[in-house]
Amino acid sequence: MSRLSPTLVKDTLKDFLYYRIENDSEYIEWAKNFTIPRYITDNLSRTLRGYQEEAVKHFIWIYDQDPTKAKHLLFNMSTGAGKTLTMAAVILFLYEKGYRNFIFMVHQLQIIEQAYMNFIDPQFEKYLFNKNGVKINGRSIPVKEIKLFPDSQGNAINFMFLSTAFLYNKLVNEVENGLSAEDFLNNKIVLIADEAHRLNVNTRKKIKEDDEAITNWETSVNTAIKARPDNLLLEFTATVDLGNSAIHRKYQDKLVYKYDFLRFNKEGYSKAVCFLYNTETQIADQKRLLVINAVVLSEYRRLFAERDMQVTINPIILVKSTNIKQSKLDREFFHKVINSLKPQDLDYLKKLSETNQTNLQDAEDSFRFLRQMFAWIASPKSGLSTISDRDGLKSFISEIKIRFSSDNTFVYNSTDKTNSTLLPILDDPKNYNRVIFSVDALTEGWDVLSLYDIIHFDISAAKKVSLQDIQLIGRGARLCPYKLHKSYRLNNENLGLFDKEHGYEFDQYKRKFDNAIDEYGRVLETFMYHFVKTGTFYDNLKLELLGEGIINKSTEKRTITLKSDFMNSETYKKGFVLVNQQEFRNKTTDSEIDTTFKREIKASAYQLHAGSLTDKQQNQIQAEVNHKTIDLTEEYFSRPVLKKALVATEGNFFRFNNLREHIVGLDSMDELIDNYLPLYQIRYSYTEGKDIHDLTIDEKYQLLLGIILPEVRKAIDRHMPRITGSKTFKPKSLSTVFQQEKNIYLVAYPVENPDTGEITVNAPDERAIAQSLHPNEQLKFNVEGADWYAYSENYGTSEEKLFVKFISTQIDALKRQYKDAEIYLIRNELDYWLFSPVDGRRFSPDYMLIVNDTVNQEMYYQCLIEPKGGHLLVNDEWKEEVLISLSDESSVIFDPDEEDDEGYKSFLKEVESMGYKEIKCLGFKFFNSDPRGETDFALDFRATLP
Repeated sequence: MSRLSPTLVKDTLKDFLYYRIENDSEYIEWAKNFTIPRYITDNLSRTLRGYQEEAVKHFIWIYDQDPTKAKHLLFNMSTGAGKTLTMAAVILFLYEKGYRNFIFMVHQLQIIEQAYMNFIDPQFEKYLFNKNGVKINGRSIPVKEIKLFPDSQGNAINFMFLSTAFLYNKLVNEVENGLSAEDFLNNKIVLIADEAHRLNVNTRKKIKEDDEAITNWETSVNTAIKARPDNLLLEFTATVDLGNSAIHRKYQDKLVYKYDFLRFNKEGYSKAVCFLYNTETQIADQKRLLVINAVVLSEYRRLFAERDMQVTINPIILVKSTNIKQSKLDREFFHKVINSLKPQDLDYLKKLSETNQTNLQDAEDSFRFLRQMFAWIASPKSGLSTISDRDGLKSFISEIKIRFSSDNTFVYNSTDKTNSTLLPILDDPKNYNRVIFSVDALTEGWDVLSLYDIIHFDISAAKKVSLQDIQLIGRGARLCPYKLHKSYRLNNENLGLFDKEHGYEFDQYKRKFDNAIDEYGRVLETFMYHFVKTGTFYDNLKLELLGEGIINKSTEKRTITLKSDFMNSETYKKGFVLVNQQEFRNKTTDSEIDTTFKREIKASAYQLHAGSLTDKQQNQIQAEVNHKTIDLTEEYFSRPVLKKALVATEGNFFRFNNLREHIVGLDSMDELIDNYLPLYQIRYSYTEGKDIHDLTIDEKYQLLLGIILPEVRKAIDRHMPRITGSKTFKPKSLSTVFQQEKNIYLVAYPVENPDTGEITVNAPDERAIAQSLHPNEQLKFNVEGADWYAYSENYGTSEEKLFVKFISTQIDALKRQYKDAEIYLIRNELDYWLFSPVDGRRFSPDYMLIVNDTVNQEMYYQCLIEPKGGHLLVNDEWKEEVLISLSDESSVIFDPDEEDDEGYKSFLKEVESMGYKEIKCLGFKFFNSDPRGETDFALDFRATLP
């Protein structure tokens, strides 16, 4: 088997399908305007994340261009990235395209059980489809399991769950009334392969095509899929070995989407990974100490989450034994430790918590958690300490003995799967199981987000790092989602990155404390690996995890401080920033009505059946099509049919209570039907016999439900959202928003040397480099010497550093233009937030330029600016639209709200009394350093500033 170098693999990624898609200008333009259809999003149990939407869009783009190109595709998505939700979205899309039969193929029994519950059981917490049922075009769509294709229902999503070995045996050894190769010829089938790297048996061996026979299930699958041209094979895996030359070649035109763990980690969806280890000479009873370390941290995590953060979790510990027989003995040993546990057993952890040894820097995060743990247990917050138990450890150990009783632990191995039904419910808050003893049976397909600790019970000096070790840690590193309670945000001083005053919601699926390294809540975002450090195991383990992007080399801190001259300025002492807020819509304007309803909707009769038509039939219909303009009036649609369709629409969108939050002032559904819906012009396309007046009542109902009303909903959602950002801004003291000293925490990720292919794992990104000391002269600038730059240094992206250099060329002209004004550029490190007036989404512009006439009070301008790299221009276009709109659409008010405290009311009066003739919030186009982008920004900058 020939191997490709890492450099060659990286250099050839541009030849892969996913790369060609995301760099295709036609795709980029299409993706910008394309919205995932409602029949997909409304029928999922959870909202698709951004990267999952990207994956679905890649698939839809390929399929709609040419379905034959989608015959065999691979989704390479990181462990924990939600492959199954992506599968469910793709299944719903293919259902609309006429597919009804889906074979879900895996290689392990417990993965089949998990898949069954994910797709079939609405009572299961992680059920993927809408728990209230799948509805498309107003019709309920059954989701069912079948054993044979004759059991398939024509209107249902039919699932068959098979192991790879079972599929192979059935196809090779056909029996009467069983699955056969003929089934793949007679039925239109989508085969979904989970953990798809298992499919490549022959590919790894590079067996020649003319020598292939049905000798393994890879060949069987390929034969089944090729049985008819519209059968599809969709592979999903976190592991694809592109260094294998045969696999590299095979998947160039099949790898439709790639989202690796490094990106997953960078975007905040994973836990941080820490290590707590013993050295072989530290303590006699190594295994006992490993148990104590894990259960103590696990129970602290549970109690702190519940009592301080108001989050209910049941943290799971996995004990990895050396062999199956030993796993049962390890469970017995574990309970001997628990039953004999006493406060003195925690002395070793106390000693570790007090260490500052530089040679143990790798474990500093672990020591920090231990320090915080002992401090919290002894604090009144824990509810554990008493007069007779001042450090709280007696009560704490009592909690451990209750929670880790023998009733709450079990063994699971390949030869003993009696507890397999417990695996899918471990994340359920009602679950009380805390510890699983296993060997390698859980390295794949185990979907447990509350796994926080793994104990590696092999304490031998000869132990080696295995693929299973990496896979298990990758599973543990998936973030367990939780919502940060408002009271916790309001009461914690470390949360400088949050708007504590308003307590807005933050993404429950992402880490929240990356910029607050001393925050106790990080314990909910951290996975701990417990082992005995022997030989080279630890060093090799770290290298493997770094290469996979599962861990980071380190977190580096950079500190910026406000310059003393700025802090002595009138702008800092008396200045202000202008803030808006989220609000529910409070009025509907005539222009919004025109934009939302006075528009054309395209609808055609053949769309009603397009999912079941061949390409040839669709082309023939389109060649014979006629067009006419109709509207939503009783001339074309009877009132009862229209009302029935409105009621049946997915998500209850057209229910009156929801609509009046979009269309403020709407008095009744009759007003919608009589005054608003008739404003639409429907461009209706039809063939002979399908004129609008020829359609049956049911066909008109389906036309409304499946084609017209989804477009109406989309327009109302987009142009009349329920929540917006206010267009009115109020002053807030600048000195309370921008901190005098700001710590920036930067993570070092693996970086590949383009010349040698060597992975450098201790290099943080561009943001770690001070602009004043930058080795690249194009980016270097003396920030300290710039009296107009508020902070002592600039740690920004290359685009942000180029922006600072650009402003340096404009400062003299600005000072001449505003000769009595103080002018300062302030770096915004998540201190100031802006809410979109369109839909209330919030973002934090990178820079704020203040122009403050302190002499004559002629003007006070707040200028919000966002440098943006070319690769982000499309995705963040909505931010640019918000910024551009500010100059004309924003206004400043000084009216306090009823809930404002007296101090803020007094501040508003003080600012108003300053007598500024003009106070404005200004926004600009994105700054982009390519020649055209910089020119566009420069022109806009000069034109927007009065």
